[in-house]
Amino acid sequence: MTELDRRAARAELRRADLVRAAYDLVVSRGFRTIGVDDIARAAGVSHGTFYNYFHNKRDILDAVIDHCFAHIRARLLGPEGDDRPHTLAAFCDRYARVVDRCYDLVEQEPGLVNFLLLEASSIDEHVIERCMRNARDFARQAVQQVDSGISLGFLDATIDADISGEVLLSVLVSALFSALRAGADGLSQDRVRAQLTDFLATALGVPA
Repeated sequence: MTELDRRAARAELRRADLVRAAYDLVVSRGFRTIGVDDIARAAGVSHGTFYNYFHNKRDILDAVIDHCFAHIRARLLGPEGDDRPHTLAAFCDRYARVVDRCYDLVEQEPGLVNFLLLEASSIDEHVIERCMRNARDFARQAVQQVDSGISLGFLDATIDADISGEVLLSVLVSALFSALRAGADGLSQDRVRAQLTDFLATALGVPA
């Protein structure tokens, strides 16, 4: 590795440290309550070093949002990653696990879910678009799952895969909101899991 490569690697690590520090502060305290000084202090760098990588607090938020969604995808999709089920039962079981992971995520990292579902949309239109773009990445993964299910014969060949991908994204968001309400709406985790997976089987599965 050349000296230039080493410098680039150090710069990338420093940038990642700043993003992680900003992420921790945003999900624990909220975006509006923190400043550049807070982020630099949490990352262990000087105020001036922050500006070597980002123009201002708002500029780093885009990277924080991308980090949030990457973390959520890893948490909710779990070790299966891009693995594709081969039966309708396995397909529904996979999304049952996703629902349970939504509840685990809200229990373990409520600040993250609150930020994305409640605070982010009130910051500005660009943040909304950034969130939607990341959400569409999840929807595209879901479309691949649907296309695979259709080709394997356990999902209805007449459904629109793109719309079905949006449906799967809606299931995820519904589970997150239900988890945030923590049963205040009368819906237990077991009931949410059962209702959402039954819906998927009925809406997407090959008719009996």
